[in-house]
Amino acid sequence: MKRTHRTRRIILVAALLVLAAVAGVVTAMLGSGGRLSYTEPARNPSVSGRTMAALAPVERQAAKDFRFIRGDGQAMTLAELKGQVILVNLWATWCPPCVAEMPDLDRLQGQLGGTDFQVLAVSLDRGGKAMVERWNAQAGIKHLTIHNANPADFPGALLPTSILLDKQGRVAWTGTGIYAWTEAEAISVIKAVMAE
Repeated sequence: MKRTHRTRRIILVAALLVLAAVAGVVTAMLGSGGRLSYTEPARNPSVSGRTMAALAPVERQAAKDFRFIRGDGQAMTLAELKGQVILVNLWATWCPPCVAEMPDLDRLQGQLGGTDFQVLAVSLDRGGKAMVERWNAQAGIKHLTIHNANPADFPGALLPTSILLDKQGRVAWTGTGIYAWTEAEAISVIKAVMAE
């Protein structure tokens, strides 16, 4: 009787150890972003895995207008930017996904920015322009202009949020999370909206 009880205990302990090992492997795989090991190169963090496609012009709605402050201190509204395609990006320096995609947005502005298109990166940092200037300098941001808005005007906003506006100020596409802005999919969507 004692021997049977002891054998059951050994089997139970062995089963628990196997389950713990399996749980450890699963946890390690999830923590490594699905890679087989931590030494395997990580994927580009700006690739969301979601597809990007613009709405047909007849399906688009006017964007909700909001006020922001340009780097030179001038107050503006989104409605004042009609006439060019705008990629609005709401972000903050304290938001890890936001700062991960900023260099890509900076490159996008460098590639496509001009009279027909601009990236409007609007910081919701409470520290305002000075905080963003310091962060931009440290991150090597060269093409994006500083814009700030009052975070209280965006209650419950998920950061980063991006909104692609057509020349009439209508929402052609919107998404949350980070995207690969200089890869073919995003570039083709933006160029298609610019060509309308």
